[in-house]
Amino acid sequence: MRTRRPPAEPPRTPRRKAPKAATSAVVGEPAGDVTAESDGGAAAAATPGLPPKVVAAVTEPAAPAAIPDLPPVVGQTVAEPTPESAVPVAAGGAGSSPRPARPSGRLLTRLLLAPIRLAGRHLWITIAAGSAVLCALLGWLLGNGLAQYFEAQGMDDERAFLLTAMVLVILATAVVGAASRRPAPTRVGGLVGFMGIQIVPFLVRAANQPAIAGIKYQQNILGWILQPLGMLLLALIAVVVGAALGVGLARDATHLPSFFRRRRFWPAIPVAMALVVFASGAAVTALQNGPLSALRIISVNRGPTAVLPSTPTPTASAGSPVVVPAPTPDISILRELPGEVSYLTIANRQVDVYVPGVYYAVPGLSLPVIYLLHGTPGQPVDWLTGAQLAGYLDQLIGNGTMPPTIVVLPNGNTVQSTDTEWGDSSSGQVESWIVNQVVPSIYLQYHTLGAAYRGIAGLSSGGYGAVNIAFQNPTVFSWAGSYSGYFVGHAATFGSEWKANSPLYTASSVPVSERMPLYLGAGSTDYDFKPDTVTFAATLTGLDWPDVDFQTVPGGHGWVAWTPEMVQSFTMLGKLWGPEPWLTPGSQLQTPPSEAGAGHVSSMGDL
Repeated sequence: MRTRRPPAEPPRTPRRKAPKAATSAVVGEPAGDVTAESDGGAAAAATPGLPPKVVAAVTEPAAPAAIPDLPPVVGQTVAEPTPESAVPVAAGGAGSSPRPARPSGRLLTRLLLAPIRLAGRHLWITIAAGSAVLCALLGWLLGNGLAQYFEAQGMDDERAFLLTAMVLVILATAVVGAASRRPAPTRVGGLVGFMGIQIVPFLVRAANQPAIAGIKYQQNILGWILQPLGMLLLALIAVVVGAALGVGLARDATHLPSFFRRRRFWPAIPVAMALVVFASGAAVTALQNGPLSALRIISVNRGPTAVLPSTPTPTASAGSPVVVPAPTPDISILRELPGEVSYLTIANRQVDVYVPGVYYAVPGLSLPVIYLLHGTPGQPVDWLTGAQLAGYLDQLIGNGTMPPTIVVLPNGNTVQSTDTEWGDSSSGQVESWIVNQVVPSIYLQYHTLGAAYRGIAGLSSGGYGAVNIAFQNPTVFSWAGSYSGYFVGHAATFGSEWKANSPLYTASSVPVSERMPLYLGAGSTDYDFKPDTVTFAATLTGLDWPDVDFQTVPGGHGWVAWTPEMVQSFTMLGKLWGPEPWLTPGSQLQTPPSEAGAGHVSSMGDL
């Protein structure tokens, strides 16, 4: 018995799958016979609330005219393969229409948008790469100008490069973090960018650092490892600060515990803490002295290797008594003894003093004295760490390049300012402290040869201060040296007295009889301070200054240039003073400086 049932609602098919589903029926082909199971089918159809049992069968194709009123039934119908010329029917069983062809403009649009879609699929890598590229771009656009600004403030070039890289990384990560709202890839890209603009160029400069003739040193392998780690630690601080500015520090703080808990990074925390501890010292060294100072270890003398010769006993001639002279120490051997660094307190301020080993080996031996002035920002310990002064002095004294010399390292910083320019100003009476207190105290504390063998030198602003103090006090110092210094005082420090504290203008007022020998050095790539040194040297030449040694060395405004300049100046002193100046007739008969000033030291207090 045939029964006619209401057409069932066709199932919904996704748009992309509609052509595939429609291939089960072809226009003009019946779906087959729908048959109820004999009598039971009628009963089932008559029972209310129960759906009829439908059995879909595959039958032979019937003529379309036999059942013109039956709608197509979508069921488990197995259809024959549809020929390519057949037109598919829509999923709803309605009429069919051919699929429209894509316009040619859409293909061009897809090609143009392909990079954007690719970046969207790899968003993490895209953000990290963008952060690194922005660091490189900022380094190219702003790096040189910012580094020169830091150098103009008196900072050495290595620290200027390091601070410049940190500032640029902070700026780049802040911009990318604010745009992406994703701190993790932003930080990773910032670290990669820091390596590209700071660590890699630093390693190249370090590998090409020139050797100094006559100086023995060995590579510090640990320094080559720790200094990049220390700079990476500084870079990590920079990218955290930059990402915090862009994304927000609160979000980072709240996600940090879940980050470690989710990724199970807890076993790596002790290792990370150990690396931070080891790298912290290197980071401080890099900021204080520049990272290059830790890559070489200057060999320090271990003492004389030969036995001191004994003075032979002279034979007596007939009728004359035997005169046994006092033993003469062999200075050529004793000068190989390593020196020591001691500390004095003058006017409640600490002063570092290097004393050569021969001074303690020969009681009563009087020696020359050199005062070395640090730069700005800086402190006396910079000479001992950044320059490794003790090692250089041990070698130069030991091989006879310079005589055994006491070297004094005063502190030019005051409670008012760290940029005093070593003068008398509202920032402190630093020049008066050195001339009236430090010099007399050293003269009374140690056996020295007096003003004829007393020199003063410095680096950067210390070079300016050394020449200015020597010109203001030509009877106190007999030699002066400038390592990449300048020669015009700043009005911000001296006010209306800036010209009176400018060696470029006061050189002509120094009496001809009191014009001391000068050493002037500058780095070949020190574009801020080298022109000042060239101009000053030309001014002295025009004044017929008796002895000026002007040298240009490889490097910029940093220890790469300051160290060879220091060695050259000490070599100049060795030629001026001789290997054993205490043997010069009358050298120990110098009148001491103002003892009244020295006696007033303990009551002066802080500057």
